[in-house]
Amino acid sequence: MLNSRKEQNFQRHDSLPRSDNDDMPKGSADDSLKESIPSRYCDGRGGINLERVRLDQHEARRLVIQSMIRRIQQLWSR
Repeated sequence: MLNSRKEQNFQRHDSLPRSDNDDMPKGSADDSLKESIPSRYCDGRGGINLERVRLDQHEARRLVIQSMIRRIQQLWSR
């Protein structure tokens, strides 16, 4: 039974239509990378401001922990 499921999944994935890369826009990997980096994290020299990223990650973790503590306090006070 398990083998037949694996075979069905394999056949299903194998039957997916294959596309050519002719319809893909031409450009370098750097172009797509630059577009995917929010301007907040750009350092003005074409790089990433890692300090800003680190500070934002720290703030996000702090907010998650605060939210968890508030939720636990709400559940505890019921």
